[in-house]
Amino acid sequence: AARPVMWALARVSSPLPRASSARTFAPAHARVPSRPSPSTAAGPRDDMATDKWESMWRAGGETLQPGQEFDASRCEPSLVALLETGTLPTGRAVVPGCGRGYAVEALCSRERDVLGLEVSETAKREAEAYLASSDKPETKQHAKIALDDFFAHEPAAKYDLAFDSTFLCAIEPSRRKEWASNYASLIRPGGELVSNVFPIGDFEGGPPFALSPKIVADLLIPVGFEAVSLTETPETQWARGRKEYLYRFRRT
Repeated sequence: AARPVMWALARVSSPLPRASSARTFAPAHARVPSRPSPSTAAGPRDDMATDKWESMWRAGGETLQPGQEFDASRCEPSLVALLETGTLPTGRAVVPGCGRGYAVEALCSRERDVLGLEVSETAKREAEAYLASSDKPETKQHAKIALDDFFAHEPAAKYDLAFDSTFLCAIEPSRRKEWASNYASLIRPGGELVSNVFPIGDFEGGPPFALSPKIVADLLIPVGFEAVSLTETPETQWARGRKEYLYRFRRT
């Protein structure tokens, strides 16, 4: 079966090299020993969603390659730039629909344990392979992938940070309020959700389904988030060749 043609809306630019491990992340202090690492135990999953995304990753029996469909071949440059400011919360982080784990690798540090969630077994394997090939020292201990459904995910403790990119746009619009309320349950007060708002437009159908900063804010603010910043991503930082915004929210 062919992969959904709507992802042609999210065509990527030419792949760039993996970010160097020398990039500047949040200042490194001693790790808090009482903070638990993310669990990798698989929780209950939506079988329809699992089948849908597994077929995306293994269309025609061939594994989706870097640069195809939603895969941007690297972490979103806008997130990398934000990480370099050292202003994001440390502690525990989650990346739903993490794909190959580019953002999981970028976010992890000696101060931040990151868990990527995927419902596709192929995606999980690809992400684990990508992380295993990383030359970033923190990846081995502070980055993990779990086969788990975001909507059924039950962590041992709330998260300090979440990153959402090509995940909200990939789910049915009828589940958007559930998406927002689930983040409100998963993130501790004072924790943050960073949303890469993409794709921008007023087209119909999907995935990917069209988004806008207003759509994201109207979902999150009513369930207990406040806007921290909204930045239109410079064209030089577009991850997939189209306009995007980076929207930062804090759980109140």
